[in-house]
Amino acid sequence: MKLELFWNKISPLLIPFSWLYGIAVRFRNAAYERGLFRTERLNVPVISIGNLSVGGTGKTPVTLKIAQLLKGSPFNQKPAILSRGYGRKTKEYTLVSGGEDVLCDATESGDECQIYARRLPGIPVAVDADRVSGGRRLTESFDISLLLLDDAFQHRRIYRDLDIVLIDSRYPIWNEKLLPAGTLREYSPALERAHLIVLTNFQPEDKENSTLLNNCIERFGQESVATCRPCFHRSYLFRTGEEVSSEEISGSGMIGFCGIAKPQGFQSMLEGLGIDVLTIIHFSDHHNYKPSDVEKLATVLNRAQADYLVTTEKDAVKLGPLFQALPVLVIEIDIEWLEGFDYLQQKLLDISKVNS
Repeated sequence: MKLELFWNKISPLLIPFSWLYGIAVRFRNAAYERGLFRTERLNVPVISIGNLSVGGTGKTPVTLKIAQLLKGSPFNQKPAILSRGYGRKTKEYTLVSGGEDVLCDATESGDECQIYARRLPGIPVAVDADRVSGGRRLTESFDISLLLLDDAFQHRRIYRDLDIVLIDSRYPIWNEKLLPAGTLREYSPALERAHLIVLTNFQPEDKENSTLLNNCIERFGQESVATCRPCFHRSYLFRTGEEVSSEEISGSGMIGFCGIAKPQGFQSMLEGLGIDVLTIIHFSDHHNYKPSDVEKLATVLNRAQADYLVTTEKDAVKLGPLFQALPVLVIEIDIEWLEGFDYLQQKLLDISKVNS
């Protein structure tokens, strides 16, 4: 949070750098559109799931849900997931899972791919800074029929059959500035490249959210916009893996901790489950936990006399053995599709038919 306040203070000073960044982005996009930069096709259809901004937009649960949809009926695909692996210590191709066991830890794969590998049995997951090379290795190594690219809207070197772009309904992008003064990788006209825009964290009863939806439909068309919101999937004890029902944790006093881009959504989820959130300790996004963090959290837990520490699934993949001494509860989330789910299904069906 201190970093966010500092960034807000210095943001005006960074605007000239945002102008330069914007010029570079426009030149690069123009080069692809005019054929100066080559776009390469893989031998399977490609679906990209990305966004226009840095920070969390709910991309991980949406990717999970789409992968699960594709594997089941009526699509009956054999998907694989390829990511750059943000936050990992290496850049080369790394197989995270062949569809069975998890083959590496978060330092080699990044946070999100650990979640994909653990939650998606039967679906290969890999990371590679070179998406073209990584995509080819995946398709050559496994019997897959379709490739999901994680966070790849700006990665225009790979041809994609379906471009899905997420916008967090809590933080509309229209008046945001480009990096580094703001959070945008590209300005909103880039959304014209998208085949489907998904408004995440959408609340139908919120007037601002309804206005956002109507504006997107007016600008991009009814069949190009969908909405979804997060929902509780399950919770479990980190040290044993034992599942704990939502009824059991309702009313419990807990200390939350997380290292994610937008922790407000995590707190809202906890409160929605009836948890008495005594405090939330914020770490930086993609934080790698250390023994000193264990000591800090143990001290806060004891002083508050709380029942549990509670964290996100994304954080849990980086908790080491030292955390097994603490009563850590992990919350897994899912998503609930609202508006436009039939449009998403139809687009996925179209790709599946071409691929059958």
